[in-house]
Amino acid sequence: MSKLFALLLAFFLFSAAHSANAQMSDRLSEHPNFGKAINQEAAAATREMMNRLHLNEGQYLKLLPLNRTKLAGLGSINRAYKNDETTRAAKAAELEAQYEQECSRILTPSQLSQLQQSNGQPAAAPANSGNGLG
Repeated sequence: MSKLFALLLAFFLFSAAHSANAQMSDRLSEHPNFGKAINQEAAAATREMMNRLHLNEGQYLKLLPLNRTKLAGLGSINRAYKNDETTRAAKAAELEAQYEQECSRILTPSQLSQLQQSNGQPAAAPANSGNGLG
């Protein structure tokens, strides 16, 4: 029961943060060069992921807006906390965790592991990684 509550709470928090990021992105996209730059950067990042992770077209189409939202969110975090390195790092880590959670819904476990390794994170150990001792 507590796992379900924690999962629902995490989903709610992510939804709220995603909505806030989307609103901020919409507001910032009114700047003539903002939307174009974010779109180009997101497209380049997604193309790179497509080549590296061997994405199919459906995965590419799902990851493109996710990458756009992540980049806009990072920009917002960097602007809002430019004088507070600790908070900026914490917010960026939170955004990255949300991003990976969304990626886990799109990517295969192998692709997700490759993504985590390329981001400098250790690959998650398999759930049933016996050591042969038992």
